[in-house]
Amino acid sequence: MKLLLDTHVIIWALEDSARLPIHIREMLIDENNEIYISAISLWEIAIKHKKSPTQMPFSATEIRNYCQRAGYIFLSLNIDSISFFDKKDLSVHKDPFDQILVCQSACHNMRLLTHDEKLRLYGTGFVELF
Repeated sequence: MKLLLDTHVIIWALEDSARLPIHIREMLIDENNEIYISAISLWEIAIKHKKSPTQMPFSATEIRNYCQRAGYIFLSLNIDSISFFDKKDLSVHKDPFDQILVCQSACHNMRLLTHDEKLRLYGTGFVELF
């Protein structure tokens, strides 16, 4: 299964946070799953780190390096995802980073792993809420 991690899930996974339920941890270590990290998440991390390093203690470069070591696959933003953006009603969630992640997951047939309750409003076809 192809899994796209929401930004907070990336951080929780790399920190081995107790906020990740067992079934999500199992999905992340299952060798049959492909774990994807969006360039959008790295951009979000970079912005938050510059704005408040105490609240976002990791830089985008550090996260990228951790993700590489973990074997995660990087997903660039491409024209297909942007075109898909035109087809989706994204008004239920105002965060542009999450809107793009929703489009990428749907466009590339991935499950978006998230703890963001608002993303449930997009349906369960491609959003895995925990």
